[in-house]
Amino acid sequence: MRTKLSLFICLLLSFSAWSQIEKIDTKKGNDDYNSGRYEEAISGYTKALEKDPEYMEAIFNTGNALQQMSRRLQEQAQNAESEEEKKELMEGAITASDKAASQFASVAKMAKTNEEINKAQYNLGNARLMSGDLSASIKAYKEALRKVPGDEDARYNLAYAQYLKSKLTDEEKSDDNQDSEEDDNKDKNQPDDNQNKDQKNQDQQKPEDEQPQELSKEEAEQLLKALMKQEKDLQQELKKNDKNAQRVKIEKDW
Repeated sequence: MRTKLSLFICLLLSFSAWSQIEKIDTKKGNDDYNSGRYEEAISGYTKALEKDPEYMEAIFNTGNALQQMSRRLQEQAQNAESEEEKKELMEGAITASDKAASQFASVAKMAKTNEEINKAQYNLGNARLMSGDLSASIKAYKEALRKVPGDEDARYNLAYAQYLKSKLTDEEKSDDNQDSEEDDNKDKNQPDDNQNKDQKNQDQQKPEDEQPQELSKEEAEQLLKALMKQEKDLQQELKKNDKNAQRVKIEKDW
């Protein structure tokens, strides 16, 4: 009986030690993260997830590390010596933010408490914003506020995303009006262009599933550049009502 009890205790201790390994790996990842070694941090979180694929802290922190990598790439892109290098760095930044968004979306589905869901949705909003998906970022910030209505950071970032979307929409309308004027001038000079008009109408009537559903890399890159360029405009706009206005609040910690 004593032998069986001793064996049971040993097995219990072994299981307890194994269940703590993912926490040790995550702590190592956190140390690397705090030191700015984001790739090493992701490696630590990955090891933790190999032990426990549903360990939310490791999933969440992986997203944060990817977001920091994205920011670093954007900063490097601003100082790039060539357009080719800048384009490559910006594409890398968008890819990192897309990967981060996947991590936060997973946590949002797994989370149980309002606070956990709020953190995941808030960081998801930041990731979508940085990858150029304004509609998805706005949706995520709203979800974060539904769980924690008093989250001022989420409210601020929501206003930021909505501001950018309105600015881009205004620019698109302006471009459309300009294109329309150019088309009118062409029509005046070419009165027998009915065949081209019919073809244009047919193209507009194509089923939705034949239309592109996602931004191309070039379009996403242009949008991200516009976001970065217009951030200064937002700060000036917000400072009229808030002397302490800051840039977009960064990610929440777990």
